[in-house]
Formats: sequence, C-alpha cells, structure tokens
Amino acid sequence: MVSETLLIHKKFYETLVNDVQDGEPIQLLGEAYLEEQKKEIPELSTIRYAQGELYFHYKDFEAAIFKWENIGSELEPWARKNVADAYYELGMLSTAEELYKSIASENLVLRAEVALQLFTLYIEEERFDLASGTIKNVVSFHPDYPNVTELARSFFDSQKDWESAIELVVNESLRTGVLKWFDVLQSYVDLGYTRNLLPEYFTQVLELLSLTDQKRFEKLVTSLWQEYRKQEVYFEWLTSINAFFDMIEIDGTHSWHDLADTFKETYLELVDGHYLVHELQPIVPELLSNWLKLADPSQVMFAAAAVLSWDGIFNGQMNPLVVGDAENRLAQIRVSEPSFQASSALYEDVIQWSNKYDVDPGEKTKWLVGVLKDLETQHLLITGTEKSDKSSFVNSLLGAELSEEETPAYLIIRDSDEPNILEVTDKERIPLLDLRDISQNSFIELNYPSPFLQDHSLTLIDTPPMDRHTVMSPEFLSISHAADSMVFVLDAVSPFTDYERDMMLQVKKRNPHLTIHFVMNRMDKISSENDAVRILDETAERIAVDFPRANVFAYSSEYKSRKQMQDASEFVAASQTGLFIEQLRTDTLLYYIRQTLTSLLEKRVDMENERVESIAWNEEMVVKVNGAINQLMDMEKEKTKTISKNYRSIKEEVKSDLKKTIPELLRESSELVKEDSDFSQIHLTLNEEMNVRIQDYMNRRLLPRFYNSLQHWIMESKQDFSQCQYDLNEMAEGFNVLYRDNRMDLQCDFKVLDDWSRDADRMTSGVRIEHVNILLRHTPSQLLLKGAGKLFGSIGQNKAGMYTRYKKFLETMDYDDVAELIARNFLSQFELFEKSLDRDITMFFRGAKGNLHAAVEQSEYEIKENQTALDKMRERPEQYRDPITLFEVRLRQYEWMQKASR
Repeated sequence: MVSETLLIHKKFYETLVNDVQDGEPIQLLGEAYLEEQKKEIPELSTIRYAQGELYFHYKDFEAAIFKWENIGSELEPWARKNVADAYYELGMLSTAEELYKSIASENLVLRAEVALQLFTLYIEEERFDLASGTIKNVVSFHPDYPNVTELARSFFDSQKDWESAIELVVNESLRTGVLKWFDVLQSYVDLGYTRNLLPEYFTQVLELLSLTDQKRFEKLVTSLWQEYRKQEVYFEWLTSINAFFDMIEIDGTHSWHDLADTFKETYLELVDGHYLVHELQPIVPELLSNWLKLADPSQVMFAAAAVLSWDGIFNGQMNPLVVGDAENRLAQIRVSEPSFQASSALYEDVIQWSNKYDVDPGEKTKWLVGVLKDLETQHLLITGTEKSDKSSFVNSLLGAELSEEETPAYLIIRDSDEPNILEVTDKERIPLLDLRDISQNSFIELNYPSPFLQDHSLTLIDTPPMDRHTVMSPEFLSISHAADSMVFVLDAVSPFTDYERDMMLQVKKRNPHLTIHFVMNRMDKISSENDAVRILDETAERIAVDFPRANVFAYSSEYKSRKQMQDASEFVAASQTGLFIEQLRTDTLLYYIRQTLTSLLEKRVDMENERVESIAWNEEMVVKVNGAINQLMDMEKEKTKTISKNYRSIKEEVKSDLKKTIPELLRESSELVKEDSDFSQIHLTLNEEMNVRIQDYMNRRLLPRFYNSLQHWIMESKQDFSQCQYDLNEMAEGFNVLYRDNRMDLQCDFKVLDDWSRDADRMTSGVRIEHVNILLRHTPSQLLLKGAGKLFGSIGQNKAGMYTRYKKFLETMDYDDVAELIARNFLSQFELFEKSLDRDITMFFRGAKGNLHAAVEQSEYEIKENQTALDKMRERPEQYRDPITLFEVRLRQYEWMQKASR
C-alpha cells in the first residue's frame, strides 16, 4: 500500500529509485519507463506518476501536468490533485479550483489535502467565506488531521469570526478533553467574545470540565458569570447555572471561594431593590441553595443567614432540607462575620432608593445613623427625673455651664474644634445661634471643644427630664438606640423609687441591648457619712435585683474635689461598652433600618391617601369655583342690565327734552318777524337765528343738566361696582381660607369709571351742533312762502299781509323732524358710548373672572396630575412595595447574623 505521506509531499518516486545506487532519479525513471514499454502489457501509470512528481519539484509544471493526465491506476485521484497543484503554482487559480472540486474520493487524507489546498486558494483570492466553509468542512470530517484544528482556529481568529472560533473550541474541548482547548475558551470568555451565546451553550463544556479540572471549572464559570451579568440574558444564565449545580455533585475537598463570592455578589445585586419579587422567586431559592453548598467557613454565615431570611419572608419557597442545613450550620458558627459595613451599605441603598421615589425617610434618622458610624467614639446617654438635678452632673462632667435649667430637648454633645449648634427636624438641619432658641423635644447637635469628651472618646446624649410620658415617647426611643450605654441620675434623698424602677424596666424592655448604670446625685443633702454609705448600699442592692451589671456612683455637684472628678471619670470609663461597640452599633443600625422601612411603607400609604384627598378636594374646589364663576357671571349680567338701563333712561330723557324744547324755541322765533322786515331775506335771517337759539339752548341749559345726570349715573355705577367688589372680596376670603393661602385675588378694574368720567366730560363740553336748514327745506309751503316773500319784497306792497302770513307760518309750522334730526345728531356719540357699556362692564369683571378660571384650571391640572400618579401607584404597586420587601430580606439576614454572632 502506498504511503499517504509520500503522496502528500510528492515523494512517491523515491519508492522506485531508492534501490538503485547510481544515477539521477529522472534518468532512472526514464530508463524504467523504456524497460516497461518493452513488455507485452506495460504498466506505465506508476512511472508516469513518479516522473510527474520530479518535474513538479523541478518546477516544470507543464511537463508534470502532461505526465499526470493519463494516470489510470489507483493513483488517479492523487494525480488529479497534483495537476490542480501544478495549475495553482502556474497561477491558473480558476482551473486549479475546478480540478480540486472535481476530485471525488473516499480517502479522508486525500479529501483533507484537497480541501486544505482549496482553503489556501480561497485565502489568496480573499474569498474568506468560502475559505471558512472549507476549513469547517475539513474539521467536520477529519478533525484529527494534523494541525487542521489549530489552522482553523488561527484563521477564525484572524477573521475575528468569534462565533466559529468558539464553536471550534467548544467542540474540540468536548471531543478531546484536552485542557488547552478549555484554556482557549477561557481566554475567549475573558475577552468578551462569548457575549452573544446563550448560557445553555456551555452546559456540556462545564460538565466535562467540572470532572476534569475543578480549578479551571471555577474560573470559567466565574468568567462567564461576569460576562452574562452585563447582558439581557442574565436571568437565563442564573437559571442555567442553578440547574447545573443542582445536577452535579459538589466536591467538598475543593475550596470554591471565588465562586461562592460570585454567588454572594449576585445575591446582593438581586436584592438591592432594582428587581421585582416575581422576577426573583424562580431564581433566588436555588441560588441560595447552591451558594450554601459552595460556601467555605468564612462565607457560610452570610449564606446561611440569607437562606433563613428568604425563607422567613417567602415561607415555603426554600427546600426544607436546605433551611434545616442553614440552621444547623449557623448554630455551629464560632467566628462572627462583621456586618456593620454590610448594614451601612443596606441603609445607603435604602436611602438612594427612597431618593429615587422622592420619599424622605426622615432627616432625624439619617442624622442618627451618621452619628453611629463614628466607631471611635462611644455614646453615653444621661437622663434622670426633674428632682435628680441631672444638669448639674452633666455640667460638672463637661466642665462648663451649658444651662442652668434642665434641657427641654434631646442634645447630642460632641467634641469639636469648631463650635456650632444644629437643630435636626424631620425635614432639615437648621443652624442655631443659642441653646435658648431650642424647642420642646427637638433634636439638637451641640459641637464645642471639650477636653473631657476628647480624653474619653465620648459623645454625651442629654435628654429632657424623665417621666412616664418621656420614656414612652418616640423621640426617647429613637435617640436611646443611638446610645452605647446609659446613666440614670437618681436623687440621693429618695433614690430609685418604684416610679423610677418602672421607667428603667420599660427602657430595658424596649432596648434590651442597652447597658444601664446609675448615679446618686445630691449626696450633699444627706446629713451624715454613715447614712450616705447606708443609703448607697441599700440602693445598689435594690438596683442589682433588676440590673445586676449596673454600676452605682455617688456624686454631688457641691463637692469640687479633684478626687470626685477622677472617680467620675473612672465611672464613665467603666460605663463604656469596650470591645463590643461594633456589634452594638450594628444592632442599633438594624433597628434604624427597620424603622426606616416601616416609615417608607407608611409614607407610601400616606402619599396615596394624600393624592386621593387632593383629588377629592380639588374636585370640590372645581365645583365651588365654577359656582363662583356662575355667580360672577350673574352679577355681571345684572350690573350690565342695571347700569345700561340707567344710562339709557338719562339718554331718553335728554332726547325727549330736545324733541319738546326745540320746536318751542323755533316757534318763539316768530317774534323776530316785523312788518318792516325784508321779506326777501327774512328766511335766511330766521334760519340763522334759529340755529343760534338751538346752540345756545344746548350749551346753556341741556349740556349742564346732561352732565350732572351722567355724573350722578357714574356715582351710582361706582356704588354698584363697590358692592360687587365687596361681595367678591368676601368670596375671595372664603376661598383663601379653604386654600390656606392668599391665592385668590378677585380685584376688579375700577379704571372703567375713570374712562366713563373722561368720556362724559368730553361728550358734554362745548358741543357744536351742525347748522340745520330749518326754513330752507324744500317743502311746498316753504317754497310758496319764500317765493312770495321775494315777489312782494321786490314790489314793496302788501307787507302787512306778508307779516301776518309769515308769523302765522312760523308759529304753526311742524318742527318735529328738525328736532328729531338735531337729537339724532347730538346723541350719536352717546349711543356709541352706550354700545361700549357691555364691553366696559365685562372689562371691570375680567380680572376677577380670570382669577377664578385660573383657579379652576389649576385644580383640574392637580386632579389630572394626582390621578395619573395615583393610577401609576395602583397599577403596579409592586414597584414600590417589592424593593422594600427585598430590603427587609437583607435586614433579616443581618439580624440572623447578629443573632449567630452572640
């Protein structure tokens, strides 16, 4: 059988010439060819094939092609492949390609060689898609062919065809199990090339690697995890990896520290308030179960506490066996894991989330949590009844007279180089100038230089005098949790009464981790030293019954000895909690977190109720303001009718006066006709005189009377407007009471009256009536009389008759049309003024009307805004509720850890 290696390298000729010692191979093959030809049935194919190889090596490609074209033996497929190789070397690539593609053989080696030659040809022609398909084909039918998989990976890498490269690496990893392929896959994951692949793609690889090399397996899983964390299929990855770890056996001898840390990071990420509960319920229980299996001793507390916390909130979701395992492992823990930083991180997450929803968790709690974070300073709360003279003890410790009286507020007194006073409310922190400015039960931060506080690394918390109301107040409960220990100041005259004992037991019940000590103040009031010792011992015995760990210290502010101050310092030092401050602060921080979460839930309900109430209130206001608008419209309509009617009455009265008086004035003009008058011109003289008399009447009698009437009308209108303004002011005041703000201002525009007065002056001052042709009109009687006057005037006869007829004509003439004309001309501007009254009265009420309409629009806007927000809150209440639930999961987890630490 012919060696395929010789055929691949075109060294087959060596099998024919190696036995001959002398001569060149080409010569030897030629001689062999001649000898074979002499045979009856020569077999020349083998020799021709070998000759073709030699010609190929001598780069005589045409001769090689000639030799290989007539090969008929089993070497024919190889000969065709060699012919294609020769055409390739001649640069005839298309011919070579056709020949390569025409070769059909069952020989895997030959197929691989042909495909690799095509692969090289396609790369040279930059036909990379065909090259990719060709090399994939070789890998599929002969992956063990030397260097073919490495060649394929190198090509895919050069083309940045990461999908094909990853497919190759994964398949080779599964086929060979060789670790180098897993390492290549690891590098691809680290470089981010696997980001477009679904998590299930790697299941078989991970399964095989977990059995082969657990260290590499852990690294690959961790890298894939970090990559999928950035993608939309993250939850699919979590589901996939959970199922995977459920399926495999965990090797307990291997430390899975990095993988367990990844589980921890993922758990904290999932419950940080960014996801909804229904998204997490299919994932987290299995995640916690697998985490607990992988956790090493340094991580098991966190994992076990997380399991118990999730089971406590979502009862029944965790496997009971896993819950039991978590309980057992938590009970066996002997080394506590610090959780103050984790609790602080939880509080910060809660605050950031509340800011996102614009819900203020309360400035007091934020302030107290900030005070807690100073772990280098201990907090000592000092309190006592009003009789105990607590302030004298505080002042003595501080070496300063803070106040002669008991503080009405809760003071946190801190050592600071820069003195300042802050009042902390639920909303903000307010700088104060003096302690005299503080209010009852407020929270005050007092910073000032204090050697005593600095020497003892101490912060004092001073409270108002203690009584049953104070001890049960939310202010005392809140600030007492900020204390690491407490000193209750007693009155030595009547120490530790039943009343005081009951209050201290209540403090102990509500804050069981708080250590309580006692100071017997005013010892100077006891007459003898023996009595003082006896009372101190008896009091200490009674205190020890309920507070066995309490220290009792006798003190008097009247004694200024250095020894007493030294004893007081030692007592304060002994009252401090020492090495357990971080654990105590963690308890306190968890208390404040729980209070904050409760407050956020309550505020959510309050926000919803406020919006419902706001909608109802604004709807009611819309009804009321629309009613006021209707009332205002009726008022405007009524005043328009009344004022216009009054004005019209004055105008009609003037018109009637004109129509009555002008005819009388014109008839009285007959007295101007004399017997000696010039009747040819008398009509012109009379016409002029009549116009003069009309103008005189208008200016002297009519206009002054008209002006007075208009002024009276304006005064009446002003009274009407003033009454309207009064009514509107009362209306606005009523609305402002409802608004609790001076929002409604229903001022009207009294400038309208000024405009009317100006118009009245203008219309009644010096009116000039146009000249009226009274006797020059072309009526038949006038024409006849005027013509007769001219005729008889010219002949100078019969003047007596003319006088009589003219006079009678003037006295009996109908002047109504003249009066109508004059009245119409005179009153034309007053009629224009009348037409503007409706507009002017509307302008008077426009400001008030606009204010009412604006109030309706504002209420309707607030209704819409509140309804939109309310619909959103009610549509997906889980968007607000679920993060708080998840915060509580973390809170319970840290509480479990605190419990285990004790």
